[in-house]
Amino acid sequence: MNMRDELKQFTHNLSILFVDDASDILQMYHFFFDELFKNVYEAEDGVQALEIFKDSSKSIDLILTDQSMPVMNGIEMIREVRKINQIVPIILVTATKEHGDLIDAINLNVTNFVEKPVSYSTIMNAIEGAIQKVIVNQLVQKNREQELEILKYKNAYSNFQEASAFKKQLNIIKNDLYKRRIDFKQDRYILIDHYYKPKDILSGDTYSIHKFRNGKKLFFFIIDAMGKGLLASVSTFASTSFINYFFNKHQDNFDLKIMIETYLDFIRFDILEEEIISAIFGVFDIEKDEMELVNFSMPPVIGLTITGEVKKLTTTNLPITAYSDFFKINKIDTSNILKVILYSDGLTENTTIDNTQYIDYIENDFKHATTKSEFMKLFSKKIQEQEDDTTLLYFEKLNLEPNLLKIFNYKSTMAEVDKALEDFSSILDEFELSIVEKMRLESGFTELIMNAYEHGNLGVGSNQKQKLMESGDYTNFLLSAEVIYGDKNIMVKYHMINGMLVLNITDEGKGFDTNILKALLIRDTELFHGRGIAMSDSDFDFIMYNDIGNSVLFGKKII
Repeated sequence: MNMRDELKQFTHNLSILFVDDASDILQMYHFFFDELFKNVYEAEDGVQALEIFKDSSKSIDLILTDQSMPVMNGIEMIREVRKINQIVPIILVTATKEHGDLIDAINLNVTNFVEKPVSYSTIMNAIEGAIQKVIVNQLVQKNREQELEILKYKNAYSNFQEASAFKKQLNIIKNDLYKRRIDFKQDRYILIDHYYKPKDILSGDTYSIHKFRNGKKLFFFIIDAMGKGLLASVSTFASTSFINYFFNKHQDNFDLKIMIETYLDFIRFDILEEEIISAIFGVFDIEKDEMELVNFSMPPVIGLTITGEVKKLTTTNLPITAYSDFFKINKIDTSNILKVILYSDGLTENTTIDNTQYIDYIENDFKHATTKSEFMKLFSKKIQEQEDDTTLLYFEKLNLEPNLLKIFNYKSTMAEVDKALEDFSSILDEFELSIVEKMRLESGFTELIMNAYEHGNLGVGSNQKQKLMESGDYTNFLLSAEVIYGDKNIMVKYHMINGMLVLNITDEGKGFDTNILKALLIRDTELFHGRGIAMSDSDFDFIMYNDIGNSVLFGKKII
């Protein structure tokens, strides 16, 4: 669950008032908050804001205000609000840190400060801190201190157990290609993405993606144990653990038929007579451009050909039971296939808003989606709610060679990085993007180009950067590093394919161990220096690194 979804659990019944005299900022706040809060009110100056706050029918839970405004500025407005209400959380946005303003704000019990220019992440972090105070105040007002204390410990324990269980499930899953691409040929790539969303903590779905050591083949699977709760979860993750262990032990002489036969021997001793397991296993030979697939009662694999035809690629074996022993392997030529999707039936059995099932729409949505991200957006628009565990794997060949727009080369200096940002902004100006859309793309691009500059060509480590920033020496360090490494190039390629802007940033650094990107799967982003990748992830439809970590491919559908 991302930050926005987590916040929405607490903000969906709250009301926010934001105050700013700039229309583009008000527009941006609407984009941030309209779906996050129950009621959203805006004002262009402090006087208007006071009128709204005094309106007893509106019951404001949180105020976000700019300091510099005509008629009545932020501090003056807060002073009047505090005459009415001493506890409502207030976030003050300021372009400067004037000592007097800060002292006044602190004396007026301002909850949080946000410095301009504002960003999505800083605003959301400030909101997260402020609503904690709202929730506590609401509970205090109901005179439930003792109940709150008990509930707090119960919830904390329950949340800890659930989070630990889910983290364990994610740890069992192995995805060797998370945020990583396969460089097939010059400007030709294979992107493999996934979607994994259990309905409950105890999931009957799981998957894994393995890359062979020689880099020429992939092994992947999805498992869906029928039923819900602990029974399905135990069977699913016992299966996953065994299969992943088998692959690691035998990948140098891996045989899909032997692997499945061994797995069936293993699982039949533990599976109950009434249990059923659906699964699909596959090996993708990248050099031969072919797949071996074994489908045990899973939905058919769907592929899109180079001529735009949607094809079902496999036949189905019976589901896995305590008596399973026979299965058929299908070998499929994928040389004329542009993309492939494998999925559990939790995807297609969801009820749509017109009271059919998503199976009626999947082929058309898959055909027209340019990325997994766009496909999931089409899916989300059609369903009422997720009704079951949902898992999918999305394979896509991306040929950028005939779709090149521009190539830029920059030296490793802050002046050149600023030039790269200006060039990116200029290119975005060619498209009809809202202020908010452009701002988010610029923010994501900034993180990725700075990674290439700082961590790539200048070789700055994350711990080293943290210490230098704490000591105030970071800027001087970068200037001195530029003297040594400033001649190293950062290349930025721009492509346009099917309405999607695709960029590739390549630096001349040593890269990094891309295996640590797997930490993002369990959201343990403190373990590695690629936190900027996580921050940029929501800004683009995909972000994929090469094996050594010195080239990042990312894209966004903008037309």
